[in-house]
Amino acid sequence: MITTTKPLLALAASDLMSRDVITIPEEMSLRAAAELLFQHQISGSPVVDTDGRCIGVLSAADFVHWAKEGGHGSEDVPLPACPFEVKGRLLTGEEAVICTVEAGSCPFQEMVPTIGGGHTGVCRRPSGTHSPWRQVTKNLPVSPVRHYMTANVVTVGSQMLLAELARTMIDAHIHRVIVVDEERRPIGVVSSTDVLAALAYCDRDHSPSTALERPVAVSNTT
Repeated sequence: MITTTKPLLALAASDLMSRDVITIPEEMSLRAAAELLFQHQISGSPVVDTDGRCIGVLSAADFVHWAKEGGHGSEDVPLPACPFEVKGRLLTGEEAVICTVEAGSCPFQEMVPTIGGGHTGVCRRPSGTHSPWRQVTKNLPVSPVRHYMTANVVTVGSQMLLAELARTMIDAHIHRVIVVDEERRPIGVVSSTDVLAALAYCDRDHSPSTALERPVAVSNTT
């Protein structure tokens, strides 16, 4: 958690972003990329060319797309349980499978209310279907990840302000944007959680008249 004296609307991407960016080389195999994502417990990462410039992003949605297209290049091996599923219980008392990946990272995830106005992800995967993370890495192709990534990636500069960051995510229907330098090299990631954290900590006394002037504590550990 970092505290800054900047007013809320003066916060920029550089104030909010996580700087520990894991990048995937475009020539890395899809299998190796899956192992990298699983090792770091993240659901997506920017793909870079040989000069380190961002040319795309690989996320859970790309694995789903690969599977829907027939899973070309895969081997026929058993599928283990999704590593991001945890058994839990909702406020209603109903037992549920809790999804621990970031909001919006899995197409089977549904956000439901929790105590204190928060939300948690619940897995709504239909019976007989598989989570994108249930595919073991040896099941994946060894072809370069550039064949499977999403090329139309949304990037922003480090000085983009909070309001524009939020509008960018809403307009593109995404939950994170990649922050790049002048050479399009990834230097950080801002998630919707980072934006919400800035809003949540901007006004601890709930006074709307002072909310835009108060110091802000923001978390950039996503």
